[in-house]
Amino acid sequence: MTAIATNSFKKTVIDRIIDNLDDSGGNYYLAIGKSDQWNTTETVPTTVNTLEEERKFRSSMQSIKKISDGSFVATRYNWSSGTIYNAFSDAVTLTSLGAYYVYTESQRVYICLEQGKDTSGNPVISTINPDTVGTGNIPSRTSDGYVWKYLFTLTAINTNKFLSANFLPVTKITTAGNLIETEQLNVQNAAVKGSIVGYRIVSGGTDYPSSVTGTVVGNGSGGAVTLTVSGGSIVKAIIADSTDGNLALGAGYDYASVSITDSNNGAATIEPVVSMNGIGADPRDDINARFLMMNSQPAGEEGGDFLVSQDFRQIGILKNPKTHNDSDFTAGTGLVLRKFGLNSVTGTFGADDLIRGNISNAAAFVDKFDASTNTIFFHQNASTGFKPFTSGEVVTDSDNAGVFGTLNALDSDGEANPFSGEIIYIENKSPVTRDAAQTEDVKVIFQL
Repeated sequence: MTAIATNSFKKTVIDRIIDNLDDSGGNYYLAIGKSDQWNTTETVPTTVNTLEEERKFRSSMQSIKKISDGSFVATRYNWSSGTIYNAFSDAVTLTSLGAYYVYTESQRVYICLEQGKDTSGNPVISTINPDTVGTGNIPSRTSDGYVWKYLFTLTAINTNKFLSANFLPVTKITTAGNLIETEQLNVQNAAVKGSIVGYRIVSGGTDYPSSVTGTVVGNGSGGAVTLTVSGGSIVKAIIADSTDGNLALGAGYDYASVSITDSNNGAATIEPVVSMNGIGADPRDDINARFLMMNSQPAGEEGGDFLVSQDFRQIGILKNPKTHNDSDFTAGTGLVLRKFGLNSVTGTFGADDLIRGNISNAAAFVDKFDASTNTIFFHQNASTGFKPFTSGEVVTDSDNAGVFGTLNALDSDGEANPFSGEIIYIENKSPVTRDAAQTEDVKVIFQL
């Protein structure tokens, strides 16, 4: 027995998560950590979906920053002259179609309703930039034979937050606040339910005359097709022109077929491609936006909660963390590392150095040493063990001879408890070094 989770279900799940990002009950945070090396060659290990992996991630966590919003995103295909693009189809999974929509240099997105073909039915390259179609509501056929329909233009905000080399943000507009949004809202409102947006040749048949015609039959009206014959077979089936000079997409079709006037022993089969809600009604459906992107941009020290002159090797998403007294952590940022103070310090403890207590034999990695207050921010993991340090013991820098100090108090916890909340994403990376003038642009993609 086989079953599927439909695209509608996937859209519902992503919608709920995006809504939850704005809810008081859904606090999502970007988390970064692991300043110590993976290994001597810094070979990044494969992330595995185990509870042990989550514990390791929590143990090495440095800092967290709240994520306030997310976006549907789709695979990005840049339009390029000389490329063959596919046409939208309702008969295959949209994922398998590949490039059937494009992103142009004008930050616009167009969907291909009809692939350009020659008189023998062979695909031809796209040479006319879809931008020439403009931002209107009606699809147009360019001189290279492609039919393009404008869907939307990326806003500056969405470009900054959610556009990447491989993905582009997709939004359904409910209210328009600028010209770009108004154009998209117009497209959405003008979408025609039950329109026929293309034709698929299942079988071209044989022995057809060049004069053969087809008629659209179904419970809608206005759809029309033009057929081209080569060598007795139907090799092209395109949307016909209507009397108003536009394309005859029709309306109101829940189902349709093509009746061919010349019936013979080699009967052809032409299937209409029906858009139930109309292309443009919801671009998330049109271009298969079944990915969720969360974005966070930690800038410099973030008020002291993010370390500089230090690196990290892991990023993750932490949902609903707690403080160490078990109340909800809701601040914008937080430093989660433990720390302790020292007296009588000699030398300077180096970032990433291994420190050890002379009485407890506890070990830890230094994430930061604040020389102005003689405070060490540190983390422990499986390689150091988790022994607690003892107040009054001498703490030495095992990687830097002659550096030591006396621990003047038991270590204290960070602002948030890294062992609280739910880990919903972990990614292992090559080391990323941070500095005070740096802003990371972290984009996390979830695929459903």
